Amino acid sequence: MPALAHFGIGLAAKRFFPKIPLWALLVSVMFLDLLSFIFIFTLWSTHGLLMAVVWTVIVMCITILFGHYKNSKKQQDKKRDSTLWGMKILQLSISIGFLVFSHWVLDFIGWPMSVGDPNATGTPLLFDDSIWIGLGVYTTWFGALTMDLGVFIAGLAIYLHHINKIKKIKIYDEIKTDNFS
Repeated sequence: MPALAHFGIGLAAKRFFPKIPLWALLVSVMFLDLLSFIFIFTLWSTHGLLMAVVWTVIVMCITILFGHYKNSKKQQDKKRDSTLWGMKILQLSISIGFLVFSHWVLDFIGWPMSVGDPNATGTPLLFDDSIWIGLGVYTTWFGALTMDLGVFIAGLAIYLHHINKIKKIKIYDEIKTDNFS
């Protein structure tokens, strides 16, 4: 259930980052949870503040490297202004990084998830033996449902509004083009 809020952020992000594919936005906001399948028994290695920052920087670096690789392939076809292209790659990297880190922010707001686990303590700042923190929205069913469904529905509404707006623009452009043809 907590994944709904993360998906809501990913859906809403499409409005602010229209050039990034929706699948990339959704993977970005769920990246820390996807990593937790690899690091099963160490929550701090994926959901702690320190490691969330580390994973965010790693994803940003990978995005930059991928962007430069993609740029070098395109430069074979045509020349580009490398400074402008570099800024686009940096902007893309920051956008993806922002979404990866948004996962920790939502977890901080929601945790501890004592609704599902009465022994839950929060999200770790550094490692297992460090302070565990959280605002505790998930300490009640009302808080958990309100946050998850609220963020998801708001994100879905923003996404659908954005998609509808794009469709209207495309239809308007087609009408305008047909009238002048």
